[in-house]
Amino acid sequence: MSVTLYGKVFYKGRIVETGIEIENGVIKKIGKSVGGRKVRGLILPASIDVHVHFRDFDERDKETIETGSLAALHGGVCLVVDQPNTKPLVDSFNAYKRRMEIAKRSSFVDYSLNLALTNENFEKIDEIVDRVEKRYFLPAIGEVFIQHNDKNLQIDYEVLKNLKTKKPIAIHAEDPELVRDGFPNFKYRLPKAEIVAVKKCLSIGNYHFCHISTFKALKMISESNSTCEIAPHHFLLSTKDYERLNGLINVNPPLRDYEESKTLLKNLCLAEVIASDHAPHTVDDKIKGSPGFPGVETLYPMLVYLISKSILDISLIEKITKNPAKIFGFKGYGEIEVGNYANLAIFNLKRIEEISCEKLHSKANWTPFEGFKAIFPEKVYIRGVEVLNDGEILIEKGFGRILTKI
Repeated sequence: MSVTLYGKVFYKGRIVETGIEIENGVIKKIGKSVGGRKVRGLILPASIDVHVHFRDFDERDKETIETGSLAALHGGVCLVVDQPNTKPLVDSFNAYKRRMEIAKRSSFVDYSLNLALTNENFEKIDEIVDRVEKRYFLPAIGEVFIQHNDKNLQIDYEVLKNLKTKKPIAIHAEDPELVRDGFPNFKYRLPKAEIVAVKKCLSIGNYHFCHISTFKALKMISESNSTCEIAPHHFLLSTKDYERLNGLINVNPPLRDYEESKTLLKNLCLAEVIASDHAPHTVDDKIKGSPGFPGVETLYPMLVYLISKSILDISLIEKITKNPAKIFGFKGYGEIEVGNYANLAIFNLKRIEEISCEKLHSKANWTPFEGFKAIFPEKVYIRGVEVLNDGEILIEKGFGRILTKI
């Protein structure tokens, strides 16, 4: 099957007017000589969200791979990395296989999965990795928790120091000695907990740090050989949103004060990746203090809006496309380039709308970004197939590929 598109394209870090020739799902040629249908809007690479929690298993009431991936599709995402701290955990080959089989039947977008590190499996983690990698593509080990209320998931620094593995390790960095329980949690999980944990981890080795929320930690990581991601709630929200969020404030790591969030916004260039940390809970659970925000559907649309208003630079697109593919080894993903999959999201920059949970597709049925302005994609292509057209889904669940051994 051959498709050709022509229009304004984000190519090699800038916007150019050019054509894209697609054959059998792969970009065959890019150039002005390529004919094709004139596309209204901006042609961007579909995004990669390297940090989502699609729940499922025993928490199907909060989210499923089906509903989470549907939300991702509407947000211009072509590939997700699901986190393994599910109930039950993805901490063994059998658990990994079971989850991948669910994804194969139900995901609308391409799907990959990390492996959990626990105090019960760390001594045999390489054995589990080897089994998994005989069949599947494993992006990383983690999210590894330095602090967690479940002591099986709270990994001591000594375990990290003695861990021998060839896989990237993704760290949730908050020092357990500096974390206390309480509501709202931003009063009890202080910035120092993240800064200290990052400093200790950097003294041990190189890691990928999840959802960094403080400028001091971000700067330390940027001056090292490690990488990190930032979630939109940490640079677009702050503790000033306490009243507006009406009790649904908790997220780990917590929201920081207004000045901290603005400093992160101004220094996004120091992070390699932007990821949603999509963590849906029911509203009842949120009222009881459960930490986490849904965000896989709103991340890219909010970024595109901020870029359209010159608040953010267009180069930041690479933090949800090119950089994740490079860091985690997703071959064929991340850029509009010859030889890559034709994963595209087309945005009409004039089509600005306010985010409303009524229009979103996560089971969470709420969003911390209610009323924020965004530009949602009008069309999405995954592997050359038009999968979304003006809100209409053109594929069935299970279209998304699970990433197998490459």
